[in-house]
Amino acid sequence: MMKQFHPLTDLQWQVLEPLFPLPEKRGRGKPHTPWRNVVNTVLFVHSTNSKWANAPTGLEWASKSAAHRWMDIWKKNGLLEQILSLMESMAQMASEIPEQNMAAQRASTTSFANQI
Repeated sequence: MMKQFHPLTDLQWQVLEPLFPLPEKRGRGKPHTPWRNVVNTVLFVHSTNSKWANAPTGLEWASKSAAHRWMDIWKKNGLLEQILSLMESMAQMASEIPEQNMAAQRASTTSFANQI
């Protein structure tokens, strides 16, 4: 069974976006695929261990050829490792936030109970 994957949230993209240069204007041909779409597709294939043939299509996704080409470039220049590291850090922080809130709530409840 394949892992469930969701495209980048706006917050995740705000963290990753500074890693990417502004796309260069080209004279002819297809316009540059938005970086966010490329990252969505690369992360989908990487995190689900899917084959490129199973990569999603639609407005939030890049073509398989564009995503594969950029993933190869990013592997060579180290950007893929940076992206994965940032995504892992964001996931870790997100999982810690509820625990911190719960601890703070328990502490304030205990403090309040001790005052009564």
